[in-house]
Amino acid sequence: MVICMTIIISNAVHAVEKNEAINKEFTVKSGGEDLYIKVQGKNINNPVLLFLHGGPGDHMGLLYFQAYAGPELEKHFVVGYLHQRGVCRSSSVPASSLTIEHYLKDVDYVVAFLKEKFNKDKIFLLGHSFGGTLGNMYLLKHEDNIEKFISAGSAFSTISIDENGYKTVLQLAKKANNQRAVERLKSLGLPPHETFQEGMIWRMLGMNIVERMNEGILKNLHMSKVMSVTGIARIEPEWQRKSMAVGNAMWSELNTIDIEEKVKNISIPVLIIAGAKDIFVPFKLMKKGYENYGGEK
Repeated sequence: MVICMTIIISNAVHAVEKNEAINKEFTVKSGGEDLYIKVQGKNINNPVLLFLHGGPGDHMGLLYFQAYAGPELEKHFVVGYLHQRGVCRSSSVPASSLTIEHYLKDVDYVVAFLKEKFNKDKIFLLGHSFGGTLGNMYLLKHEDNIEKFISAGSAFSTISIDENGYKTVLQLAKKANNQRAVERLKSLGLPPHETFQEGMIWRMLGMNIVERMNEGILKNLHMSKVMSVTGIARIEPEWQRKSMAVGNAMWSELNTIDIEEKVKNISIPVLIIAGAKDIFVPFKLMKKGYENYGGEK
């Protein structure tokens, strides 16, 4: 055991001294399940940053982020792209294990792995959408592990998202004179919606309407770039199935998150990013949490 530890420490020091780039894949065990993480950076001496994607289960958001924002971040950080529990290249898991509690434990295992692997006392954390909400929930328990936090398009309370989003999309549909969308939304009715499938209806209609108005971001995102930057040859059909399974399993619990008051107890610095035209999580839904946040912001 002593010999093995010496070899590991020697290799770590050797890598740091060489100032080399890194592009590696790792598997981290969490509660018996395999979590896949891709680690990339131009200089292994740089600070470490863990990215938490949205959804939960949004494998395309993960890949788009890695392809478009990733290369710039990798100039300044060693970036870990975690494929969250049950998503993409992480192993399939039983539906019973798809809970926020397990997701938080996963983040803790991965943070500990990155700290040990790269000899860091603390790392940076960046979360998009659900990933940012998850990040805040992690900080409530383990902020001592994190240097600074970036939250992009993330709600402090998910309770109000559905009603606000539904009404916003209905207004957009009327403005666009999209009678078919208006009728579909009225048929769906006001939130809360009982199932994941129902909850996705207004979201998908909203994305389509925004794209037709030429105000969405999808027109600027191309799979050719995703494949060339990430090294992924194709989007596996299995990944979509896994993403849907995650959304279905976590739907009820996701709609009960409210940490607007609790974030008073977080003291590390945070950067909060809100999309000016974000119809899902506009800044007005972040404002109370932002004002309550205990750390520098």
